[in-house]
Amino acid sequence: MDTDGIVHLAAFLAVMAAMSYAVLAVFASAAVSTIAGVASWGYHSITSLSGTVVAPGEALLLVFAANALYLIPMAAVVSIGVLLSAVTRNSAAAVVGTIGAVILIYIVAGIPGLEGAKPYLLTQQFEAWQGLLRTPTDWSPIAHSAWLCALYAVPCLLAAYLVFLRRDVAGG
Repeated sequence: MDTDGIVHLAAFLAVMAAMSYAVLAVFASAAVSTIAGVASWGYHSITSLSGTVVAPGEALLLVFAANALYLIPMAAVVSIGVLLSAVTRNSAAAVVGTIGAVILIYIVAGIPGLEGAKPYLLTQQFEAWQGLLRTPTDWSPIAHSAWLCALYAVPCLLAAYLVFLRRDVAGG
């Protein structure tokens, strides 16, 4: 494999590793909380956010789907972390910087007078999964979250890729 191929493969693997950790964290948390919920309250029907009764099996599918949708904004946060990792060449700085960026977005969301910006902030997109728990399913927050998170993630990943191209990952 030539040097360019190694660089492209290394960049791809770095992003996939970071995304894999996010997927594992989200679904491990969902599994533990679902098991704890069923153990505490039993396997019964639930009431959706619209007030309709949902059968237990369908409720489990909705929990799985809601957690999958939670990965949309999580992928954007991971993309910020990948960019910071590529720029700083320091994993600790990337972790702290990513957390700092998310906290900064939460602070911006709390500033009076900036309510109009809230629908476009990354942190608000973590609530899009709630559209699944309505009858009929409200797809508008899900679609909004998908395109908005892409606006956060794609430039971060592109910039990280361009920084990564300048690195000597082939050892040559």
